[in-house]
Amino acid sequence: MSALLQTLREFLRGLAEGLLRVAVLAFGALVALVTLACGLALAGGLLLWSLLRGRRALPPNVFVGRASRPQTPPPAEVVDVQVREVREVRDPTHPSQG
Repeated sequence: MSALLQTLREFLRGLAEGLLRVAVLAFGALVALVTLACGLALAGGLLLWSLLRGRRALPPNVFVGRASRPQTPPPAEVVDVQVREVREVRDPTHPSQG
């Protein structure tokens, strides 16, 4: 009889752990769906508000307060030069070329 109770106890423990995992997974999915719905409702409300005011909806400026990228200089003029070989000269006083 003791073995039967032990087996039943292990089965119920496994069942409870499985149900807990399913419940946690369902709760996480529910939180994700609610968050997505809130985001979509907010975006739709902002779009509707901008359309009612007659202005174009602009995307939010995510990088407010951060340093902007430096402006790239205008492209320089391309110069064509003659290629010539330079032979390698070793400097005996330099430690890496010793």
